[in-house]
Amino acid sequence: MKTKFVAASATLLASVALIASTTPASALAWPTGGYFEIPGTMAGGASWQINGYGIVSGGDIPDTIANRLYYPLENYAQDDYFYCGSGDGSDSVVTTETNGDFTIDCPSLANTFVTGLTGTLHIRLYAEDETGYMARVWGELENTTGSTITIDPDLPLGVYYYYNYNAWDNGDPWQTNVGGGDSGLDGSVWGAGGDVDNNEIATSAAWGDLSQSCRFTAGNHQMYYPAEANIIAAGETVNLVSFINMVFPATNDAAGTTEAFETALAQAQSEFADGLTGRMTDGLPEGIVAVGWETDDACVVETLATTGPGLDSAAGLAAGAVGISIAAFGFVIRSRRRARV
Repeated sequence: MKTKFVAASATLLASVALIASTTPASALAWPTGGYFEIPGTMAGGASWQINGYGIVSGGDIPDTIANRLYYPLENYAQDDYFYCGSGDGSDSVVTTETNGDFTIDCPSLANTFVTGLTGTLHIRLYAEDETGYMARVWGELENTTGSTITIDPDLPLGVYYYYNYNAWDNGDPWQTNVGGGDSGLDGSVWGAGGDVDNNEIATSAAWGDLSQSCRFTAGNHQMYYPAEANIIAAGETVNLVSFINMVFPATNDAAGTTEAFETALAQAQSEFADGLTGRMTDGLPEGIVAVGWETDDACVVETLATTGPGLDSAAGLAAGAVGISIAAFGFVIRSRRRARV
């Protein structure tokens, strides 16, 4: 296990109230416990928790949904994580944007993953949309040395835990992907998930452009970035961009669960499938090159068969998913988080 490296720089936060507003962007204080609240009508608003690992959890503000979303979109390599500073906000900069989004700019950390790489993590928590509550993780990985750095190909860069695994019963979840196959772990660039149980969060996630699906590989419950991302030339910066979207059921029954999943899937099939565009680019530098988000039609996308959860599933919800092109599968994440020391 690796230890977290000391921050290369730190910025004190302005001590003002954490309030989403339409006033000009301004610095904000770190909220108690790292819980950032996004006002909204869906389930009474969203609550995202941020600490040294980045996004720790997501759920509803009233905390009435059955299970929170835990540790989505962690960038991972070399048996270590892409960290967000001290974790208590003392060295991060928090801003409320004019449209009500929150941005968290973490400090640059020397020797991220390997000696010579400086990592800087940025998190954006989007205001409520009819498609749910979305968050973005953007990691900058800069080679500050005078020679090429190669990350161990056996422990390459990947995005970790991109589904709400704690919410699902073994074998019962709805999960789907784009990019081929029926397991969702085979080179996909986006996915959507839900649960046949009532009152669970449905999620959609994206980590690459549709045209790049064949460049991603999978293993150990993470999607590995294209191989060239692990070979970083002197002075080069690799940008890693990924998204997670939460949809809360409107009612604590089969109909609510079904509708939440269908909303998450539709959001992935439209917004995420369109690539890095629209609000997904808010706050990103103009002309940024994000690995896996190129739009050069590098891959031929396969069409998935239409399937759905079995009629004998816990809530008998197959009818709600009929007509949507998905691939149902169940996988159990048995690995537990490594201790951070």
